[in-house]
Amino acid sequence: MAVPSYATDLIDIDLCESGGKTWAEPTASGWTYGAGPSSDDDNPFQGLLAMSKAFNAAGVGGMMVNNTAGITLPTDGAFLVWFYWAAPGSLEADVDGGIRIMVGTDLANFLSWDVGGKTTYVYGGWINYAVNTTLTADDIVGTGLGNSQYIGAAVNNFNSIFKGNPFLCDATRYGRCEARIAGGETANYATFSGYAGVNDNVANRWGLIQAIDGGYLVKGLIIFGYGAAVNFIDKNKSLIIQNTNKVTAGFNAFEVRQATSLVDLTSISILSLSTVSRGRWVTTDNATVYLRSCTFTDMGVFGFASNSTILNSTFRRCDIITQNGATFTGCTIDSAIGAKALVVDNISLITNTTFASKGTGYALEGFGTAGDYTFTNLTFTGYGANGTTDAAIHVLAATGTVAISIVGGGTPTYKSDGAAVTFPSSVTLTMTVKGIVAGVPNQPIIGAWAFIDQDPPESPWIMNQQTIAGGIASTSWTGGQVNNSTWRVRKYGYKDFKQAVDIPASGSVSLPITLVVDPQQT
Repeated sequence: MAVPSYATDLIDIDLCESGGKTWAEPTASGWTYGAGPSSDDDNPFQGLLAMSKAFNAAGVGGMMVNNTAGITLPTDGAFLVWFYWAAPGSLEADVDGGIRIMVGTDLANFLSWDVGGKTTYVYGGWINYAVNTTLTADDIVGTGLGNSQYIGAAVNNFNSIFKGNPFLCDATRYGRCEARIAGGETANYATFSGYAGVNDNVANRWGLIQAIDGGYLVKGLIIFGYGAAVNFIDKNKSLIIQNTNKVTAGFNAFEVRQATSLVDLTSISILSLSTVSRGRWVTTDNATVYLRSCTFTDMGVFGFASNSTILNSTFRRCDIITQNGATFTGCTIDSAIGAKALVVDNISLITNTTFASKGTGYALEGFGTAGDYTFTNLTFTGYGANGTTDAAIHVLAATGTVAISIVGGGTPTYKSDGAAVTFPSSVTLTMTVKGIVAGVPNQPIIGAWAFIDQDPPESPWIMNQQTIAGGIASTSWTGGQVNNSTWRVRKYGYKDFKQAVDIPASGSVSLPITLVVDPQQT
């Protein structure tokens, strides 16, 4: 595979460099406080120059760039504006539009969205704000949007700043805001730090995967496998999804593409600060996905596929997870915010997992066909009583019987759409096989075939496996009481063993077996 490729779909509106597009103040009444914008070579963030303006006044003032033509945003896309204010304590609060992003037809006709203020912009610094113009604006100026030819930012300031130029804007861009990742090879896999190294280059400063103290600030659509397969292997990283409050719900997402891709994440933590676009996980193509000891907090929906394996990972206050044949082992799903935590289609692939209710919603939804199902070490805490919409499981089958066998863990409460729900008792059946091994008596015999069938024989076998360490073969049986089941053991060099055993409806049966050496086979 090729070396990692890190790219984006972002289109530059203006980078504020020499010979760039024209910036000016809005001409609408009430939006003209402060001085006019001018080129600034003292405080650029991207490239060599920025735009800045003095603000020795109290009120709303801004600056906008003329793109010279209208812009159409892609679905779930955004305008991005780099913003800086040198005196955070002098801003009005967020609810009063301390920081605003403007998009419109011209300097007198535009819409404005409140994106921040002294409430959240406490420590100042450069920040990349995102706005989607399909969202309801906080201010309509003149005739409003019309088209998206002028883009910029404004502040609502309550304390005049008499020194310097405290208000700056730098690179403005637009697009779906895709972080496009492909390639990766042994000793040079694609990684979050690899993308951030390109993103944070002073010539780029895209604002998509940005290195910060302790981790990475991310937003937009992160694509694993854009245009070609990716080998993305990373571990021990912390990601924070930026609080983007003026975008569509689908704006923040992680998407896996190309069936030949590999996405292998170990001890990755992703925390969403955005309540508007929490961040989805989308498995578009059935690539190989491993999520090992990862933690996902306050995120949106997750969709996996049959080549996805989720091990020892935690989903805390996340939206609905759809299994789609994925394997879950040793996971914790805590306080899911959706009507159910996990939509299941193959319960046998979900083991050793704990579900904790937030007080409403199911843990599992599925079981649309009557039949036998086994829960292996699944634990449910805080769920409601049988028949309620916050019971542990939602059985979708309308007719027949759904029989759920419990192997470890707890027995869940349930709500059924019509099928009868039963919990057959599980009986543990164990054979311990010993004999003479290498001349030493009473030694465990490993690799002997152990069989249990009913009388008369029925398919499938109750047991059909080889003994392992300790000479043990063991299984769980949920088929109820069986009289005269046949227990047999075979191994070359020993005489066959056969015995009739009654299996009770509950409890366990352990049978010690000593194989006798067969001299005719030695």
